[in-house]
Amino acid sequence: PLLYGRHRVRRMLGLAHDEWDALADTLHTMPVSLDELHDPKRVWSLGSDNPADLEAEISRLRAELGAYREALSRPFPVAMLHWPADELTELLDAYPSLSAEYPSYEEHLATTEAALRELASSGTPNLGVVRGTVPSFEAFAASEGTSPADPALLPQYATTLAARGRAVAWPPQRGAACWCGSDRPYAGCHGTDTPTDR
Repeated sequence: PLLYGRHRVRRMLGLAHDEWDALADTLHTMPVSLDELHDPKRVWSLGSDNPADLEAEISRLRAELGAYREALSRPFPVAMLHWPADELTELLDAYPSLSAEYPSYEEHLATTEAALRELASSGTPNLGVVRGTVPSFEAFAASEGTSPADPALLPQYATTLAARGRAVAWPPQRGAACWCGSDRPYAGCHGTDTPTDR
């Protein structure tokens, strides 16, 4: 909320985006961007005496409410956290203590797929994969009042991303790309009996 409020004030003042505004954009998950949401013309329309301005704003708000309702109505998935290779490198450079959780990128991928298969075999429904980024993980740690170096934070971060609608269903649909980001079909990547490491 603090980042969103800061973004709104800076947008109203006509200031250029800085790195904190970029982080707010990254954390914002709704279809309407923060720039549009905090558009000064839009904000001022709320105080307008012109019925047409108010009608237009009511229509926009209804559309956003519909998007929120759609996100909340999705089945809540059990999500596994996937770090793309560059993000994992950045994470371990910044927080070396997490290397116990992620000995290597290849092992991270293999462990993620194995955990998903084990959950599926136990009958767990609505499985998904969420992609982590270092800036959003650090922001999440700050919101929880703890250090990103704490491995206990990782599953909480994954759950939060899933709750925001960031999870991709697992297993991917037939012919769809693998969740690992290899751009290969899942069936020819981690969907095989002996999944590849990339």
